[in-house]
Amino acid sequence: MWNEKPKIVINHRIELFTWILFGIFVFLFFNLWYLSVLQSGLYQEKSERNRIRMIPLQAPRGIITDRYGQILAQDVPRFAAVLLPGSADPEKSRQILEKTIKRKIEEPLRDRYSGEIILASQMSIEEVAMVEETRKELPGVMIEAYPKRIYPPGEDIAHIVGYVGKINSEELKRFGQTNYNNEDVVGKSGIELNYEEFLRGQKGYRKIEVDALGRIVRILDTSFPRFRHTLTLTLDLELQRYCNELLAGKSGVIIVGDPTNGELLAMANQPSFEPNLLIDGVSQDEWNELIENPQNPLTTRSLQALYPPGSIFKLIVGLAAQEANIVSKERTIFCPGYYEYSNRRYPCWRKAGHGRLNYEDALAQSCNVTFYTLGLELGQDRIIDMARRLGFEEDTGIDLPGENHGFLPTSRWKRQKIGEPWYPGDTINLSIGQGYLLVTPFEIFQSVVAISNRGVVYTPHFLKVVQNDKREVIERTLPKVKNRIELKPDIWERLIRGMTKVVVEGTGRACRDLPIPIAGKTGTAQNPHGNDHSWFAGFFPIDNPRYVFVVLVENGGDGSGEAAHRSKDLIQWIYDHRENTLNENG
Repeated sequence: MWNEKPKIVINHRIELFTWILFGIFVFLFFNLWYLSVLQSGLYQEKSERNRIRMIPLQAPRGIITDRYGQILAQDVPRFAAVLLPGSADPEKSRQILEKTIKRKIEEPLRDRYSGEIILASQMSIEEVAMVEETRKELPGVMIEAYPKRIYPPGEDIAHIVGYVGKINSEELKRFGQTNYNNEDVVGKSGIELNYEEFLRGQKGYRKIEVDALGRIVRILDTSFPRFRHTLTLTLDLELQRYCNELLAGKSGVIIVGDPTNGELLAMANQPSFEPNLLIDGVSQDEWNELIENPQNPLTTRSLQALYPPGSIFKLIVGLAAQEANIVSKERTIFCPGYYEYSNRRYPCWRKAGHGRLNYEDALAQSCNVTFYTLGLELGQDRIIDMARRLGFEEDTGIDLPGENHGFLPTSRWKRQKIGEPWYPGDTINLSIGQGYLLVTPFEIFQSVVAISNRGVVYTPHFLKVVQNDKREVIERTLPKVKNRIELKPDIWERLIRGMTKVVVEGTGRACRDLPIPIAGKTGTAQNPHGNDHSWFAGFFPIDNPRYVFVVLVENGGDGSGEAAHRSKDLIQWIYDHRENTLNENG
């Protein structure tokens, strides 16, 4: 009996060990079942991610052309060496790549949103061939084609078409992270920005299989990126280039458009900038140099710069005076070369005076004394009211971002901002487009459109047609009336007769010998910072206008000089190169 106790202990231990083994077996069994059944999808997905990679492909942007099909903006292919995540050491891969392509890569290593690392961008086709020949030495490295934006006309269209650049954090929030990522480019200005929705392409992807070393085994699937739309603008590229030539070496603006439908044919702004240089980004020093340039090349002068209009504004005063019935056909005003008011003499530009002039002749000769007289009789409020009716100080509706408004001074503004009442001398200055008054060149352009159309103004636009990638028209910009200025027909006709006399016998005689008659108005705007600014604006043919134009030459002297002579060359060019548009439409 003495040996029974040890035997019981041994059996108990064997039984306990058996249960422990059984428990371990059950634990392992359930763990295996959990992993192989319940978690199979998760681990299969992880395995697939290690073996299969989805490489996003950048989408090209839409093409932009002028009205005749000339390319203004398009994407061309460029190549980059991209290292797949977890494939190899990026620094080592970069060193091997440099030996392969036989040059030093200056750009820093860059992570992409999907985990890849960009070893080198902007590789040449010869360098791509070198990499393909030594692929085994570069495991995990892919050569990827990506689109790069180019602007063939360069500076000539910079302020209209704009430019693109890498999306920033603010734009990423605005456009939405579901639609964009931090490698995308977006429109930064001009048409590129305003029509981002149309110009943005459709992205693609490449599905690849890799081995344990990150080497590409095969391509499983490819969805090619594509552009979605082509934008045709109303812009006439040849005319635009010529307008820029006319402004060569000067700061200024030339705008040309069709008053019958709102189409803009040219909008030259000088000085300009090279949009191709901004696509890949510039250094902070280069950017500072651009924005601090005293000539302001990034400013779209047509829409954003403010100038005193000078005698161009006499067109608005003339309309207000006729509507108020203070310039009958018989009335004349004597100009001795100055206007005396409250013991002060306000000069006419012609020191000897113009003698006695009726309304139309005073407009033709741009007589200051006549318009001093009319302005005081009208009063400041009626002048400002007419300017507002013609669209000053409000959005024009143009399809470009960043439009500025001019400034129409009022007595209330002067009292609040300067602390002084409105004096008659302020009205005298306002009557000839001086004093506190400021306008944009495009506001002047729109006012001349209103005059040429006898009160009808169409919404100005650059977009003509949008086509999809099958060349089907999906959107067309139709003429849309923006404003109607209701005045008696004779008011318009008298003003236009005066504008015709400006060219035939007045201050715009530089344009007298053209093969087609035009109506115009000169302007000399005093500039406290230098020489006077030179304006000339008008339209033709007179009876059935097809072209409205504005020419502004900063520091160009009087309006009968530089602006008028450039206008003559502009009109002659249109007649020589676009005569069919005049013949077909009147």
